[in-house]
Amino acid sequence: MSVPSLTRLDVIKRAWPLVFANAAVPLAGVVDTFVLGLSGDKADLGGVALGGALFAVFYWSFYFLRMGTTGLTAQADGAGDRAETQRILLRALAIAAAFGILIFALRDLIALAGFAVLQGEARVEDKGATYLVARAWGAPAALACFALSGWLIGLGRNAATLAIYVVFSLVNIGLDLWFVLGLGYGPGGVGAATAIAEWVALLVGLAFMADTLRRQKGWADGVLDRARLLDAAAIRELFQVNVNLMIRTWSLVIGFTWFANAGARQGTAALAGNHVLLQVISVWAFVLDAFAFVAETEAGRAFGRRSVSDLRRSVRLTGEPMLIAGGLFALATWLFGPAALTALIEDPEARAAAIAYLPWCAVVPLLGAPAWLMDGIFIGTTSGKILRNAGLAAVAVYLAADAILAPAFSNHGVWAAFLIFYIARAGALMSAYPALERRLHSAPTASATDANPST
Repeated sequence: MSVPSLTRLDVIKRAWPLVFANAAVPLAGVVDTFVLGLSGDKADLGGVALGGALFAVFYWSFYFLRMGTTGLTAQADGAGDRAETQRILLRALAIAAAFGILIFALRDLIALAGFAVLQGEARVEDKGATYLVARAWGAPAALACFALSGWLIGLGRNAATLAIYVVFSLVNIGLDLWFVLGLGYGPGGVGAATAIAEWVALLVGLAFMADTLRRQKGWADGVLDRARLLDAAAIRELFQVNVNLMIRTWSLVIGFTWFANAGARQGTAALAGNHVLLQVISVWAFVLDAFAFVAETEAGRAFGRRSVSDLRRSVRLTGEPMLIAGGLFALATWLFGPAALTALIEDPEARAAAIAYLPWCAVVPLLGAPAWLMDGIFIGTTSGKILRNAGLAAVAVYLAADAILAPAFSNHGVWAAFLIFYIARAGALMSAYPALERRLHSAPTASATDANPST
């Protein structure tokens, strides 16, 4: 079956919905931060910083549900196996439900154990625990959204992903304003707003799942057959991919949690300032990830077709706009960041800290773009071992750099080590890329087994 070549226009058309979808996720976090900045003090900001970092250890550990589902779905789609794309969704949703309920059930224990390890002031930790416990109510819905959005991205339904996360962001922002500025609930209100928004987003995601199945003319033959759904080889592949992606994500979460804790060692003002700047980085990272998501889908399809030329084309055509956008975001942060921080942060110490360390933050979109791009390529090809090893190596380099630089240069050293983290991630993945091409060269050529009307 002849497959049209990817073009630059294709990349832009498919990336722009994801730009807004991805921006909606950290935008909600930015609003969380700045609503507290306007209504609270640096202890509120610091509490959400530590509570969010702790929750992320458990929450983002299961981001493999998005990544693994996208890669496996894109590969099955590239091979023309519609039935397997649907089985992948059902398996991912089952895993999401199990782990989401577990996180919710253990929320108090997570807060108790986590704050026994972190190094914030007592008042900051108390506010962080309030945020974390409220946020945990949304865990089952959030993990299910990972699975649904991963499936939709793997099938190229990027506009549907946009709708899910725009709804999430709008509901979260509206409830933030009501709960925090209107009712004065503080960090607990921020957590509750996010949890409710995640359940609303799940309902939207399920509606798009139903629409996609309708476009596919319903469930394919044999999808709901128990023996096929629980096929040992498929379950083993899913397990292997997801365990490696989980370890990779844990390594990155450890890095970001260490960054938050390193800021806490510099004092509450530095912690609050670093947290605000991390929200800015999150916006740029999620926006640039739109191109990485397109790379995931195209790399997965190239892998399903066993085409090295298609893989190279996906790297080049998604990488070009991503690097250009990263440079523009870096420049915008440098030029307009001080005015934005001055307008949006009420606490003078937190504001001064954020402005002081803004130049470090401004460099991240440019340095991070290669790491995010290569993440997409290796996720799409479900190269879990490479991602795992690269993540472990990068966090080891980062922790060593922080151990050297933070004592010598205080919070500037904390930020310098954080930038080294991004460089190490990109370097580890780029060095592994030739092995990925060799893997494709040695694999048998795949052939489509049935037409796929999914997009």
